[in-house]
Amino acid sequence: MKDDRCEEHLRALFRTQDGVISVAQAMSAGLSRAAIAARVRSGRWERDLCGVLRATDHPVTPRSRIRAAMLSLGEDATLTGRSAAFWWRMTDLAASEIEVAVPHGCRPRPRAGVRIIRRAVEPSDRVIVDGVAVTKKAPTILAAVATLGLLVGARLMDRALQTGVGLAQLRRAHLRGSGRYGAPLAAQLLTLASGGARSEAERIAHRELHGAGIAGWRADHGLQLRGYGSAILDLAFLEPRVLVEIDGWAYHRDLRAFLRDADRQNALVLDGWTVIRTNWFELHEQPERFVRNVREALAGRDSLEKI
Repeated sequence: MKDDRCEEHLRALFRTQDGVISVAQAMSAGLSRAAIAARVRSGRWERDLCGVLRATDHPVTPRSRIRAAMLSLGEDATLTGRSAAFWWRMTDLAASEIEVAVPHGCRPRPRAGVRIIRRAVEPSDRVIVDGVAVTKKAPTILAAVATLGLLVGARLMDRALQTGVGLAQLRRAHLRGSGRYGAPLAAQLLTLASGGARSEAERIAHRELHGAGIAGWRADHGLQLRGYGSAILDLAFLEPRVLVEIDGWAYHRDLRAFLRDADRQNALVLDGWTVIRTNWFELHEQPERFVRNVREALAGRDSLEKI
């Protein structure tokens, strides 16, 4: 390759690969090992992970670190777990250690900042995204939640479901990896995603109100609303007309449900109800805020009645 074409090709590679290329790519573009060494000595490039070169004028970013790890480990490697979730842009937080699966027969040397997992990834679970081999979305989510824990894992799964990952896809991926680390947590999250989050949220709300000594409410109270029809109120204080609406995960609130809930809430407000909304995440992470909101709503209605 002529010098000018070589330079143009290398610039394009660095640009599209987050500032890193492999030694093999540099040689395919027409550089000798001596020419590569000269560029390293000049400070234009620096050696990164095994077999990877980094342009020194390009910032080190989470994407460039992942790209370098994948170039270093070769075509059989597959990005997985939280690192794959970051590559898919399911999360803005990159894991401190890049998770890469390699076939059982591979014995790569350890790389700084890379966790090498010896596990075969089925071809049906693997796809190329921006030039990197990565697990498909469903197995990515299930592998990621194993290390994220219940609350952060729930947020990731809920967000993924909202953006088009199918619950059936997650279930199938879970069955294929049922013996792997984190499978019990994934099973729990799948149960929540299937509708269990709302019922669990209701149980927590009841427990928190009992624990705070707040009484006088009814669960699943039915009434007729003018201009709307029959409605079941999740948790209602009848005399002060304060209502707590309890949601599970955002996944279950599609546009149709959102519009229906808006009509229902408008009818409740016009009928004189104060409406508080809570959800599974708030009840798990900040139950004290939920209790405070209920207390303040009840106090506010009591003050209005005394005017």
